[in-house]
Amino acid sequence: MIYKTRTMPNELKALQSLDKRLSRHHEKKYIIQKELYAIQAGYAGELEFDAYMTDFNPDYPYAILNDLYLQNNRIYFQIDALLITPSTIIVIEVKNYAEKTVITENPMQFIKTYKNGDRKARPNVINEVKRKIRHLQKWLIKKGIRTPIDGLITFANTNELSIESTNLEMKILSNDEAPTYLESLPIQPQSLNEKTIKKVARELAKHHKEFNPFPISKRYGIKPSEIQPGVLCPSCQQIGMKWRTEKWNCPCSYHDKHAHLHTIEEWFMLIQPTITNREFRQFSKQPNPNVARTLLKKSNLIQHGERRGIHYKQQKITNT
Repeated sequence: MIYKTRTMPNELKALQSLDKRLSRHHEKKYIIQKELYAIQAGYAGELEFDAYMTDFNPDYPYAILNDLYLQNNRIYFQIDALLITPSTIIVIEVKNYAEKTVITENPMQFIKTYKNGDRKARPNVINEVKRKIRHLQKWLIKKGIRTPIDGLITFANTNELSIESTNLEMKILSNDEAPTYLESLPIQPQSLNEKTIKKVARELAKHHKEFNPFPISKRYGIKPSEIQPGVLCPSCQQIGMKWRTEKWNCPCSYHDKHAHLHTIEEWFMLIQPTITNREFRQFSKQPNPNVARTLLKKSNLIQHGERRGIHYKQQKITNT
């Protein structure tokens, strides 16, 4: 049973928005797009893994949690997928790389290999998973849960992978191989019964921390004045909808009463965690303060302050 589903990462949402609202000639455009493509590829690899895991149907009780983000003391760690079985917990790391990856030994390395023959070392994924296992083990012990934890690394099926090492510390598979491999795992001796598996899964899901990288423009040193204002059309994906006759109207002929909700969300993702009537008018390019007030009040925001000091914040993001 899946106790936590995968959703689009907040970082990906923010970078998509920032990319659309930056001029094509902006000096940070290439950096933003490079980062965006990498996160998109990673998310696509995880979705592919999830699709293959729909065939996962073991004889043993289990729990799956996707995209789990936990805190151990002051350290945060993210797990692409977590499988809880009666005998072990498996931390699964899903990779999706553009270039061929060669895994060598003596020394153990993950090497990016370009088409022109150039080679560059990647971060050691095995060490990355071992770090997550270590933090998860400590987290579970604090909750009174003791069970073996293993690691598994999977690669998207479009990735070219060459394993030259014969002494890997961790299993490495393609995404399509994962369900069969995981179903075949021995489950003796058992340390978790079905009731405990459910309890552990609920505890992990309860303590999931929604990763919040906002406002993302600060990470790249981008000023609010460099971010194009306006309401984005959900249909043609162009910025420039106008508020007329109680709805947002786009030159492409699309109409929407609620298009400003995404614009407000983009403000919080890109610029700052509060918004005033004036800031909303400037960012949505809707000049009427009374209309702006009405739209803000109907946007499921939390109002703070009085009179000229009124500003709005998002409702707290709940764990999923």
